[in-house]
Amino acid sequence: MDMLLTRRAFSALFVSGLIVFSATCAMAKDFGKEAEGFIQTMADKAVTSVRTSQDEAVLQQEFRIILNDGFDVRAIGKWVLGRYWRKAKPEEKEEYLKLFEDFIIATYSSRFKDYAGEDITLKVVQSVTRNDKDAIVRSEIQRPQTSEPILVDWRVKQNKDGALKVVDVLIAGVSMSQAQRSEFASVIKRSGGEVNGLIDALRNKTSQLVSTVARDTQ
Repeated sequence: MDMLLTRRAFSALFVSGLIVFSATCAMAKDFGKEAEGFIQTMADKAVTSVRTSQDEAVLQQEFRIILNDGFDVRAIGKWVLGRYWRKAKPEEKEEYLKLFEDFIIATYSSRFKDYAGEDITLKVVQSVTRNDKDAIVRSEIQRPQTSEPILVDWRVKQNKDGALKVVDVLIAGVSMSQAQRSEFASVIKRSGGEVNGLIDALRNKTSQLVSTVARDTQ
């Protein structure tokens, strides 16, 4: 009798486990599709801005809106700063995060200015779900001047408010956040371990990028 109960209990537990596993897989699959749509919509907005914006200031403003809507800028900035985030003073943290956002905007505005007027497209290829709140969305950027597409992966997570946000971008398999983290750490080390050294470097680099783009668009 005890053995029969044990077998029944095991069977029930096994079936329950299958149901939970199937439900989890379905949720993860749904999140992957949701993440794909999220990236495609955001990419379409960015491509439209690049194609149509003639004024650099307007393009930067549009990029800023897209960035803040689609990226978890604060989380990325904190992760990129690494262990130095804990060492930074409160005023340094806020100044750094503001400059980090400005730096990202200036960097991508500078890179995308060469695409202005081109018939570029970004196509989502597939997604790989890690769980029901975390997925990698794989995409290809096509340019008329090149035969090989640029492979771009977007890591998308659902935040505590239920919103989808990009937390990392991988180009040809290379994490942009990881590369930036290494670069920022090197700058801080050269500055004697002071976060202010990075803040000054970000301010100067952003100013240079903005000046270069403004000069090239005249």
